[in-house]
Amino acid sequence: MTPRPLSQPTPQSPIEAERVRVIPVRWGYPIAVALPLIVLNCGWIANSEMKTGVTEVTISSLFIGVTFILFVVTLLNLVVRKFAGARAAMNQPEMMVLYTMLSMSSVVAGMGNYGFFTPFLANLFYYDRPANGWHSFWYLLPSFIGPRDPNVLKGFYEGHSSFFQPQVLAAWTPPLLVWSVFFLILLWTTMCMGAIVRRRWTEDEHLPFPVIALPLEMTREGAPLYQSKLLWVGFAVPFLLHSLNSLASIIPTLPSLPINTVKDMVTSLQYPWTGVGALTYALHPVGVGMGYLVSTDVSFSMWFFYLLRKAADVWGTSQNWRDASIGRYADGNGQFPYINSQGWGSWLALGAATLWVGRGYFKAYFQRALRGDHHGVDRDEPMSARVAVAGLIVGFLMLCAFVWSQGGSWWLPVLFLTLYILLMTALTRIRAEVAVLSSQLVWVNPQSMITTVLGAGNLSKVDLAHTSMLSWFNTDYRAAPMPHELEGFVGLKRSGGALRPLVPVILLAAAVAMVSALVWDMQMYYVNGAATDNVNGYRVSKGSEPWTNLQGWLQNPKPPNAAAMGGIVFGAATTLLLSALRTRFVGFPLHPAAYAFNMTFANDFFWCDMFVAWLVKVCLLRYGGMKMYQTLLPLFFGLILGDFVTGSFWSIVGTIFHLNLFRTFAT
Repeated sequence: MTPRPLSQPTPQSPIEAERVRVIPVRWGYPIAVALPLIVLNCGWIANSEMKTGVTEVTISSLFIGVTFILFVVTLLNLVVRKFAGARAAMNQPEMMVLYTMLSMSSVVAGMGNYGFFTPFLANLFYYDRPANGWHSFWYLLPSFIGPRDPNVLKGFYEGHSSFFQPQVLAAWTPPLLVWSVFFLILLWTTMCMGAIVRRRWTEDEHLPFPVIALPLEMTREGAPLYQSKLLWVGFAVPFLLHSLNSLASIIPTLPSLPINTVKDMVTSLQYPWTGVGALTYALHPVGVGMGYLVSTDVSFSMWFFYLLRKAADVWGTSQNWRDASIGRYADGNGQFPYINSQGWGSWLALGAATLWVGRGYFKAYFQRALRGDHHGVDRDEPMSARVAVAGLIVGFLMLCAFVWSQGGSWWLPVLFLTLYILLMTALTRIRAEVAVLSSQLVWVNPQSMITTVLGAGNLSKVDLAHTSMLSWFNTDYRAAPMPHELEGFVGLKRSGGALRPLVPVILLAAAVAMVSALVWDMQMYYVNGAATDNVNGYRVSKGSEPWTNLQGWLQNPKPPNAAAMGGIVFGAATTLLLSALRTRFVGFPLHPAAYAFNMTFANDFFWCDMFVAWLVKVCLLRYGGMKMYQTLLPLFFGLILGDFVTGSFWSIVGTIFHLNLFRTFAT
């Protein structure tokens, strides 16, 4: 990240305090509206993402489904405002509370979290075969890992049954309850971390948080954004294209133009160009819109580092340093240029550098936690320094104790969860600066780092089992919790609301979402069958990933990987060097966050969007100046809104009528 001058938080004078305008929030109002919407949202996710193959609504940084719900609610709020008066309508802070609660429900129910959760608990037992030998490591896992009764699992995988049976409920309740408590503590821990960094990132460094730019504009009093003609021009582009493509899924004779369908630029290559793996491209309207919101050095870096990575692949192939294989995920194969381990080093360096650069701020923060906040510095924060620090430590220790209670090495959960917190901090920081479209990190996760660097052969069987057990929420970070928790704080603060009551509201939203998601998910699987073609097989297969990895670690215990260690050092050094260059040279065009993202799979589908956004913005700024940029901003907001609203509409149509329609946002 680009280090900025340190500034110590100073207590506000009474005059300065009076200038801070706090808009009253009728907390019961947004909560009453949000809770039933959370239940419906979890049902939508279960039946759209896990059952049909329609657009998945929790795979983007700005959630597709939540954006659609917010759009509908803001329109209804305008109607209420017109006919019942401003007092009857929700104000902007109340709308941002609603947005945050819905975002947390999508975090819980969506991609990478509860979206993979129930198959993770059951696949271990249902898919045990002599060939994989999963039965041989059952004894390493706690009894509450999941239900083992074949009669209970039969309905889950074959369908034509119901979750609401006494025998089924009795078998599933203990593991679902234990793991839900664990996950709620995890959300609390990351929220405390978000509360600690909030002031540093927003008031000291003034980071833009581009992901919540559109929700803030949508919820302004009277919704002036909706009065812009340019907004609706931008909205019309994805609306027409996606509707045409969706209708063509039903009526194949209709013409279509699937601009956002991921394609490969290369299909038949000769050696050494085969080393490029896959050179994918697509054009997402939302990608161009989000790219318009960030600086040109960020958008330039996002496509530059992607192409540089591919060039390194080809060069490595020409030198016989890597296999000349073609594959979309070939960069995660642990061969030169060791993209996966470069990614590990880069992401950990980002997390550590973020904390190091702000060390003066964090020192003062921890001093307030120990000695008390005598000057009221934390008066407007989500938590006092003492509560946030104590909450982070206690939450972290409770998560570790969950693993410690099952035996094994004391350091394993400490290391695993420390890596997780660093990754979440880095991801949250990147989203605070860069309008990333999706955080599909793929090979950047604690379990890969630990087993590769330390060597699976140097870990005990129990430690390997615990590493797998903690993997289910680390196989996909597209719905990672900490960014949405901090963005909720930032959005409410910027709209004028008090932050402290939002903490229990976030936990309430998460708890309601857990219950709702589990009921929807379990009933969906028991009716349709997790092992049938009636559901999305990807969600079910992801539940097997931790156990497949465990099988490999136990059957082929490898020593520490020296090449991976070198990649980590190189990735960390490159990240720190880029940060130093941006500090020393004003206008240095390469951003370390873009390098980190391109050392994962997260940008492979979106680099072309960033190229288009960069080219458009450079031309506009050169020939029209900042005035032209500001004038056209609603047009690009319209691209984002139209893309997500149209995709959500057709997702609902596909869910209701059980249709496998065109995916408007492919990733």
